[in-house]
Amino acid sequence: MRSPFQPPLQAVRQLIGTGIAVLAFLAALPAPGQTPAALAPGRQAMAGRLAAADVLDVAADSLAYDASGRFVVARGNVKITSGQDSVSADFARVDTIARTVHARGNIVIHYRGNIWQGEEATYDFQAGTGDFGAFTASSPPWHITARDSRLSRPNRVELDGVMLTTCEPDRPEYSIRAASGSLEDNNILRAKHLRFQLGPVPFFYVPYLRANLEELAKFEFTPGYSSSMGAFLLTAYNQPLNDVFRSRTHFDVRSRRGIGLGQDLIWKDRVNATHDGMARAYYAHDNRPWKNEEQRLAREELINKDRYWLQLKDRYNLTDRDYLITELNYVSDPWLLTDFFDDEYQKNVQPENRLTLAHRDNRYTAGVGLNMRLNDFYGNVNRLPEAFLNFNRQQIFETPFYYEGANTLSYLERVYPSGSPRDKYDAFRFDSYNMVYWPTRHFGFLSLIPRAGYRGTYYSKTLSRTTVTNIVTVTNDLGEVIGTTNQVATLLSEGGATWRNLPEIGLAASFKAFGNLYRGPTGLEDDEDLRHIAEPYADYTLRFEPNTLPEDLWQFDGVDKLDYANALFLGMRNYLQTKRRGAAHNLIYADVFTTLNMDPDDDEERLGNIGFKTEWRPWSWLTWDFDGIYDTLDDRIHTFHTSVGVRAPDHFNLNVDYRYKYNTRDVIAGDLEILPEQRWSGRLYARLNLDDSELEEHSYMLIHRTRCLGIGLGLRIRPNDSADGEDNYTVWLRLWPLAFPGFSSSLGG
Repeated sequence: MRSPFQPPLQAVRQLIGTGIAVLAFLAALPAPGQTPAALAPGRQAMAGRLAAADVLDVAADSLAYDASGRFVVARGNVKITSGQDSVSADFARVDTIARTVHARGNIVIHYRGNIWQGEEATYDFQAGTGDFGAFTASSPPWHITARDSRLSRPNRVELDGVMLTTCEPDRPEYSIRAASGSLEDNNILRAKHLRFQLGPVPFFYVPYLRANLEELAKFEFTPGYSSSMGAFLLTAYNQPLNDVFRSRTHFDVRSRRGIGLGQDLIWKDRVNATHDGMARAYYAHDNRPWKNEEQRLAREELINKDRYWLQLKDRYNLTDRDYLITELNYVSDPWLLTDFFDDEYQKNVQPENRLTLAHRDNRYTAGVGLNMRLNDFYGNVNRLPEAFLNFNRQQIFETPFYYEGANTLSYLERVYPSGSPRDKYDAFRFDSYNMVYWPTRHFGFLSLIPRAGYRGTYYSKTLSRTTVTNIVTVTNDLGEVIGTTNQVATLLSEGGATWRNLPEIGLAASFKAFGNLYRGPTGLEDDEDLRHIAEPYADYTLRFEPNTLPEDLWQFDGVDKLDYANALFLGMRNYLQTKRRGAAHNLIYADVFTTLNMDPDDDEERLGNIGFKTEWRPWSWLTWDFDGIYDTLDDRIHTFHTSVGVRAPDHFNLNVDYRYKYNTRDVIAGDLEILPEQRWSGRLYARLNLDDSELEEHSYMLIHRTRCLGIGLGLRIRPNDSADGEDNYTVWLRLWPLAFPGFSSSLGG
């Protein structure tokens, strides 16, 4: 019951508000002959207690007012609007004084840039709060539903019975559920005690989640079994932190090996493109760091149960012309990557450690770099530091001559793995390469470019060799002296500093010859015309004998191997071209090249190794590349590589790769995707060592895509790779929302 006494000011305000509502009601009355507003569609503007700028605009198929004029009942296609906010529903009761709306049926509430949907809700336009009841909201690709909801602040909604899914919310194949939570700015979700469910079955629990719905963190789950790892569950939690940074947390359980924990921090400036990189820390408590006695003997001095990997990779563009590249890796042992991060090991057997700070100019590039080893069980050439100044090929004033140069100043240290019988060595080195070119053109087609240059290199130390003869006593099986013998040994020692001179002259020649083979459609796709381009080229080099020979220098890299050269490099490039989609297209590109040694040594052939490289692109669905080197001295193929790709996305994708290197590697690998874009698809991979005629690895994966979920079942077999010499099997299952493809977890070795 309302008290009969009210403070004067409040009473006056209510009287004014009631008067305005009554005036609005009278103004809305129909003139003689008109239909009353309560019975016909209409739009009525009603002023509440606030200024005219805050008028509520009510539109509906039917409007009715109570006797006081304060409350309006709206039915059918209801829409109440105030500024940018609105409520749409089938039915609504509007309090024009309190500026509140109670709505039912097909509700859509737009407020402060947010959209909410439900069946029953109360909204306060003045306070920006309300009780939304059950609702459904979306922040693509996520759908959010709640059993009940309350708008506690203009930007915060309290939720009960929360469910998130990228499926249709009425029948989710998977979902994330929580008893309660909150949503801020229609974007930031906070919830406790979350359950991950496949259909109605929970399979994972998280105590707390804070996530940005625009880039909602996704969980990755990879359960499986491996002969070496036992049963395992690999999990990763990806969390955007802001527009630049995101984190990735790993929690891995392997029944035979133990628990692994990891934290990655990834950053990328997508707006200014100034920096991108990642920091990684991973730790594994490994209960079985070796699989058999053979591995134990090889590993036990360098490995224990605590295994880890620390990594930092970054590229930072300080300005448009200055950049800093960082790559640092520290691992607990040489086998950490192959055991737990096999995909990284395949890219780089020995992790790099380097820093480079550089400035790019139109004419030159200058900077300083560091390259070092952080783990003493690796070998390396440390560069601590190495400064460089390289000049792009550029015209010398207004002359017809061009200059190109490269200069480095380094402190070099050659280190070997700990336990190696070889001793490390070091030296300061300054190397300056300078070349002048004179490009000319003759007869309208022949390009001739003579050049002359000088390379000077300073070494703070040289290599001195001393041969000594030692008298060694010879004994029999009983230890009795039966004689002596001479043993010759070469002792290495440091010599004095030197400046090596390497003058060089040369001439490069080339031209292109064109010939039209055919005019009109070729029958290959929509190609038109055929032409052949032949481009023979030659490059003669005469490098005079240096005053300091390579055998008198400590060897760090290719600069120290430079010696006298008198050779002619010859090659022929051929192009078979057509016009495809309005542009020139190479159907076939072929390059064959070799070196003629004009002054060969006794153990050299005049004709050097023959190299070749070919690329075939006859159809858009086929690629075929191959390259190699033929050894003319030993009369055999030294290296050969070929790869074939066939793309028919509606049916299959096939890649075949073959790699050969004499006495080193002879391997062929194939990767086949079947129906890659269909609901059911498969993938097969195999790698065969042709030397032993044995499969190194073969794997199979069956993938099913439902309406919103990807399910993959995989099997990988590595023959004779388990602890008992039997085949090493790995079986795994991967589940992922189709809205978030890709995985960051590695199956390991």
